[in-house]
Amino acid sequence: MYTKITRYFFLIAVLLIIGLTGLDAFAEPRRGGRVVISYGGGTPRYFNPAVQSGTSTAIVGTQIFASPLRYDENWNPIPYLAQTWKVSEDGRSVTLKLVGGATFHDGRPITSEDVAFSIMAVKKYHPFKPMFAPVERVDTPDPHTAIIRLSHPHPAILLAMSPALLPILPKHVYGDGQDLKTHPANLAPVGSGPFKLAKYIPGKTIVLERNDRYFIPGRPYLDKIIIRLEKDPNRNS
Repeated sequence: MYTKITRYFFLIAVLLIIGLTGLDAFAEPRRGGRVVISYGGGTPRYFNPAVQSGTSTAIVGTQIFASPLRYDENWNPIPYLAQTWKVSEDGRSVTLKLVGGATFHDGRPITSEDVAFSIMAVKKYHPFKPMFAPVERVDTPDPHTAIIRLSHPHPAILLAMSPALLPILPKHVYGDGQDLKTHPANLAPVGSGPFKLAKYIPGKTIVLERNDRYFIPGRPYLDKIIIRLEKDPNRNS
């Protein structure tokens, strides 16, 4: 599992740098414009990383959905939807304090109920079962506090709360009683990430447009990300 996650994180980190800061992370960011990416890894079945693993899903999903944490170049956790996090002394709980004012693409506020719903959804549906296996429940004492209760200490829990692995789903969209594996919103996603899905032509093109409601002020810099879905010449047709 570690090898797969590491490979995903490398690609996702590149996309996050491109989307949030511009093409050159070491130069002065420039606002506007678009980036075009050719991707030969296949056409995604879904854009919801909660139910599907693989880079084809994660590359798009991490732009559409935000997660509790992000990671810096040294793999240290940094705030994202969670402005603070605290692991208890016994290692059996993690308390997340959410940022204020964050909304989904449809304008609805993000609350601890969405975080709790998302964690339990990933635990149930994601193929990487060990990530959240020790999670017993998620308490929500107030709209901006989520307390993850664990059956035993789980050092990987913070890593599992990163963009490719824990998209925060809007409960009011995905919790309507439909099977999450086949939910129509998996291909018409509502998230809270820096970009929104604007256009999808299966096997050809994915177009992501800037989310003007994004909760990080001034971001993203790009107007669009265009992903051209190419056939991998090394794969058998």
